[in-house]
Amino acid sequence: MEITCKQCSATYRVNVQLPLTGPVRVACPSCGKQKTLRPVAAEPAGAGSAAPAPRPSGRRRNAVIADEPRPFREFLVAELSKLGFEPHVFETGDKALERVRETGAELVILNVYLRGKLGVEISEEIKADPDLKHSKVVLIGALFRANRFRANPTNLYGADEYIEEQIPAVEFHRIVRKLFPSVSDHEEPEPREYDEAKRLARLILSDIIIYNAEKVERGIREGTFFELLRAEIEDGRNYYESRVPFKVRQRTEFFHETLQHFVEMKREEVLGPRRAEA
Repeated sequence: MEITCKQCSATYRVNVQLPLTGPVRVACPSCGKQKTLRPVAAEPAGAGSAAPAPRPSGRRRNAVIADEPRPFREFLVAELSKLGFEPHVFETGDKALERVRETGAELVILNVYLRGKLGVEISEEIKADPDLKHSKVVLIGALFRANRFRANPTNLYGADEYIEEQIPAVEFHRIVRKLFPSVSDHEEPEPREYDEAKRLARLILSDIIIYNAEKVERGIREGTFFELLRAEIEDGRNYYESRVPFKVRQRTEFFHETLQHFVEMKREEVLGPRRAEA
């Protein structure tokens, strides 16, 4: 996919596997400005009905999250993506219920105290709808507010599970696996794979330095390293991405970080600490 850098206006391509399963950091090869690509965008305020989402294919499952904008909602999106779900995020109960009915979402996570239609009301409607009999419902309750319920919320409103706002990731994964026994985490890179990626990035940098010594020296002194060596850096990045597993590249930016560290170190060495910071 192509991205336009907001800092220097350069357009560059990034090699990412779509749909995204979690946040991915990318960096502009011209100026080094970093950007985070996210798998799901929150529902825009005042937006009309959400467009029908395509039904999931393969192992990816549809999930709907109805919650206020906050770090906990981002946590849910990230963790569900790791578990192979495709999350759709809403702030109001009405919009969330529309999406559930359109997609037959397999997992629905609802804040009990949603604006508009309450999460507990949505839970009751889902459980009363025979077309949604396969949808699992999880209610989010505010920490220390459980005593507001006169009965266990999962019994009273038909939800399959109830979680608090401060649930650890390990416990959240356990609950999701209980509801969906076939779910498993995406494969995590081994430490050896990280070490090999770092080593390859250093080797590519060494080649760039050896075969472009004059341009490297001038780029360091003039502050134009990434611009002067744009083609060489792009070739190096392509080679790096062809040799490093996607699961490592998705979680790291070793190639850019190696170049950036080299430039900062050499500028301080050549120009001195004060001028290098200018």
